[in-house]
Formats: sequence, structure tokens, C-alpha cells
Amino acid sequence: MFVNWTSRSFNAWRRVALWVALLFCMQAMMLAQHGGGAPGGGGGGTGAGAGNAGSLGGAGTRGTTGSIPGLPGTGVGSTAPNTGPPYTRPIFLSGKVVFDDGSPVNANIRIERVCGGNVRLEAHTDSKGRFSFQVGQNQAIDTDASDDAPSMRGITGNSTLNSPDTTGLGRTGIGANPLWNCELRASYPGYLSDMVDLSTRRSLDDPNVGTIILRRAANVKGSTVSLVSAEAPKKAQKNFEKGVQSAQKGDLEQAEKHLQDAVDIYPKYAAAWFALGQVKERANDLPDARKAYIEAATADDKYVSPLDRLALLSAKEEKWQDTADYSKRVIDLNPVEFPSAFWYSAIANFNLKNIDEAQKSATALVKLDTQHKYPEAERMLAQIALSKDDYAGAAAHLRSYLSENPGAKDADSLKQTLLKIDEASAAAKK
Repeated sequence: MFVNWTSRSFNAWRRVALWVALLFCMQAMMLAQHGGGAPGGGGGGTGAGAGNAGSLGGAGTRGTTGSIPGLPGTGVGSTAPNTGPPYTRPIFLSGKVVFDDGSPVNANIRIERVCGGNVRLEAHTDSKGRFSFQVGQNQAIDTDASDDAPSMRGITGNSTLNSPDTTGLGRTGIGANPLWNCELRASYPGYLSDMVDLSTRRSLDDPNVGTIILRRAANVKGSTVSLVSAEAPKKAQKNFEKGVQSAQKGDLEQAEKHLQDAVDIYPKYAAAWFALGQVKERANDLPDARKAYIEAATADDKYVSPLDRLALLSAKEEKWQDTADYSKRVIDLNPVEFPSAFWYSAIANFNLKNIDEAQKSATALVKLDTQHKYPEAERMLAQIALSKDDYAGAAAHLRSYLSENPGAKDADSLKQTLLKIDEASAAAKK
């Protein structure tokens, strides 16, 4: 429940504020339009960092397990059993890459798929920044694999995860989710990429993933993949790979077994702990998912993805101080690739009555969220502005929300609210 700021005196316009408060008073009403985040790399929220296990309210790059209405979920896929005949339908993806600083694009920008911390080159852009490819069909030798740009680092080597069986094109049963822990990103030295969640993609979906933005790296200490995990012995890596393959096929029992074996062999295997947490979360075992994410974050203190998931799980449980603490750690380590962390921070601080901090996080999210995956941030900012008698600001943010989310269930009511706020703003100027 949000802060009851309507107890303040608004004189002649108290009735307006009371009515608006009724519309904004619950997270379910304020945020239910937005859905999940990105499982594999955090993000997601992006996450940018969509998904089914861990829905917090609604759709997007990012369910249905547990529900705190209004938070963008970052699920890891369906728990349907692996039954039915196999299929081999190809998945096609296309889009465009741009630099946030206006630098001209070129044909040397890599398009990479990251699944459970494993990085695979899928394509390069053309001279205009465009790309189009069939998932898993690039069999060329990756001559750039040793590049040390922040966005190119990952677990490399002879990983069988780079085989066609685990690209989304392999023979997987109906109900399986071959891209359950995968994200798409661009890669270019000195820049960090938006992360596009692939966890809910199917072969018949619109292949266009939109525009991926490359942002010049600055003050980024954490990564979406675990570098420490590259030191795992071969036997542990083999179990990790088998675990991810089983999870992609929807066989959570075998996935858990192999991933547990991997961390038993190598307790510092952060990527395996993270994947185990995703499997546990997918099975709706949130306590054990939390334990696995904590192990992942402990094994590699620069691995940001498990911290982002811990912020999400804390929000599900309405542990607002934990949510604020974990999201702050994410933002401190990597303020570029995890817009979801700003959202969790905004919600946590709002509920903790740290309104200025909530406003700060929501404002930062609006600037970072160039593809408008978190329109609820505008709605929160409208509410905060109204609580501070800033009618003009409230109107501006509410207009932005309606523009970004025209299909909101309460859009008609909000438009009426906007008219009343405009009336209050005009009266305040007299």
C-alpha cells in the first residue's frame, strides 16, 4: 500500500487529491499494466532485465508464480511438462543497433546471445546497424571471442551450449522453453548494451526485437555474466551444461540434479548457482531460489544478475528494506544494464516512505528506459508530484504514462483525473 499523502491539506482542491489517491493507492492499480523481466542476465528487467515464473503483474521483456501486482517480473519460463512430439521450427530475430552518443554505426557490431552466462555470436550488423538472423545458425569461428570489452566477457571455451541442440532449434518437447534463460545483446568495445529478453520467444512471434542501444561504459564495475565461473573444472562445466539443456527442455528435476552436481564439484561456480536459482524459481520454490542466488552473489561479488533477482524476490515478499538494499547494490555495480533495479528501488523506497529516493530512482529509470518498458515509473512520478503540490509535473508525468501505455485498464479514469489536475493547476496560478 502506498503512502497516504492525501492527509495533507489541499484547500479547495482536497477533493481532487482524494480522488486521485483512490486511483493510485494500490500497487495493483498503479502498476498492473507491466510484466516481467529477463531471466538469464538479470535484467533486465531488463531487466530490462518477461517470463512466466515470477510474474509480478503483467507482460513485456519480461508471469504467474506469486504476484505482487505492478512489479515487472523476470520469469524463467513455463513449468509445463516435456510431453508431446518434438519440433524443429526455426526462430528468426531482427532489429537495429544505435549508439547513445550519436557515433556512426558500422558492420563490426556483434550481436550475441547470452544463455546462462554462456555467450554465443549470432551475427554482425550491416553498415546501417541492422541485423537479421536465424537463431543458432552461425557456425563460423568466433574470432572475437578473446575481446576484452566489458559487454563481451562471458564463459567461453568448448561449451556444448554452443551446439545446435541448445540454440532454440533443437528437438524439444511441447511445453519446453529452449530460450528460457537467454538474452540478446549487441557488443562493441567501450560500450554496454541493452539486454533483450528471449525467454518467452516462440517461432511464430514477430522477429523484430526493436532497437538495441549501446551506451558508452562508465562507472560499471559489475557484469551480467560471471567471470569467476570460467575457472570451473571440466566435470562441473559438463554438469552445468547438462543442467541448462534439461531446463530448456522443461525437465526441471534433471536440471536441478545436474546443476546441484556442478556446484557440489565447484562451490564457487556462480553461474551454476544462478541457473539453479532460476530452476528453483521456475518450480516456485522461492526460499531455495533465494539461497541459490545468495550463493551465486557470494561466489562472484561482481556478478550482478543474482543480486537483481534477489531484489525481485524480496519485492515479491514485500521485504522492502531488503529490496532497497539489493537494488542499490545492483545500481552501484552496474547502473546501465539493469533498469529493473531502478524500478525495484523506486517501489521499495516508496513503501519505506523514502519519497525523495523513490522519485530519484523513478526519474533515473525514465531516462534509462528509452523503449518505455516501465511506463509505471511515469505514473509513480505523477503521484509523487501531486503529493508535493506540483500539479504541472503531475500532469506531465500522467500524460507520458497514458502515451506510453494507452491500453491501461483504467485509462479512461486517468484521463478524467488528468482533466481535474489541469483544473487544479490553473486554479493554483490565479
